Amino acid sequence: MSTYGTDDGVGWAPTWTQAMTDFRGEDDEPPFDDVTVRMTVPAGIGGSRVRVELSHLFGDGAVRIARGAIGVRGRFVEVSIDGQSSIEIPAGTSRWTDPVDLTVSHGDEIVVDLYLPEFTPYTSANGFTFDRSLPGDFVGSRAFPREGSTPAEADESRAFPATDTDTDTEPEPDGAGWSLPPGGPFLRTVEVAGAEVKAVVVCLGASSTAMGWPQYTAALLPADAGIAVVNRGIAGNRIRRDAPSATPSWGRAGLSRFDEDVLGTHGVTHLVISYNSNDWCLPGRVTPLDEMPTLAQLIDGYRELIDRARTAGLTVLLTTVTPLGPDLAADPAREDLRLAVNEWIRTSGHELVDFDAAIRSEVDPSRLEGEYAAPDHTHPNVNGSKRLAQVMAEALARLRL
Repeated sequence: MSTYGTDDGVGWAPTWTQAMTDFRGEDDEPPFDDVTVRMTVPAGIGGSRVRVELSHLFGDGAVRIARGAIGVRGRFVEVSIDGQSSIEIPAGTSRWTDPVDLTVSHGDEIVVDLYLPEFTPYTSANGFTFDRSLPGDFVGSRAFPREGSTPAEADESRAFPATDTDTDTEPEPDGAGWSLPPGGPFLRTVEVAGAEVKAVVVCLGASSTAMGWPQYTAALLPADAGIAVVNRGIAGNRIRRDAPSATPSWGRAGLSRFDEDVLGTHGVTHLVISYNSNDWCLPGRVTPLDEMPTLAQLIDGYRELIDRARTAGLTVLLTTVTPLGPDLAADPAREDLRLAVNEWIRTSGHELVDFDAAIRSEVDPSRLEGEYAAPDHTHPNVNGSKRLAQVMAEALARLRL
């Protein structure tokens, strides 16, 4: 049995993660005040003990969490830090909760409730879907009164996988809508202990990664595989450059956050580098044109990530870049860069997962296959994320972990 992230002789491994990013100055979510936040996340691996990492990496002052709990299959256990149920996290730091005895199985939904009793800005966060309550402390409540409902309309929390959704989050049974995985504020990592873990695969990337194929990959693996596949994707993220000041939630560059989001993951054994085209599609449109990289600079960025991973003893997998949106694909310079990056990835000698080939159109390889395209024809929809998960699971099987 491999032991990762030992703590007092207990081996810990991540069953779910997200990469925290900075939402200060953006209006994605209103602040919290006397509400309970509920995040329902999928367990990639199982165990008999659970703890969570609460991160306040980005903020202007301490955040107070008056009460929290972890729930699995309807059983909730309150959490503490250093024995205290009321938790204060200074800005720029993260804290691990004390372990709780709670059995988690592969594929279970893990519910994390946090009660925020006072004005708390939405700052350190990620992900797409979580629940807010009506005013009050509803930590551990099985009938969770979502914001906008009446108490009589309280229902059970949402389940993962996220339902197929369009931009208004209405269900689309055919999987054609947006892939919107769970996430939310302050919750960076859920770890389990008490089971054999053979590998921890960290997926570093941008929006297509953040939108959930790592979670779908974990769900496809056999329950006894002992492989944790965890998500460190950030929408809008780039390899070489930090987010522009107007949009801080796009995060620090992959090169800047590598130590935190890759090496800072307990027991990491494998790294998947899976970036979109943001490095060369944002300049001249959202960021200054002089940020446009050359092919050599892009390759150097990949090589630096690879070298740093290998120095740490990690096995590296690269994914090709999927087709651009129609307006971007019409720009020969940007499309040529995508094709050139993919040619380098395919011929570089590194372990390859060909995401481009998996979801591009057979008729027009510069476009996503309609079955796999989200409404913007740039990102994968639910079907597309599941297709990427399938080819990733096949690649992990080839590695004979």
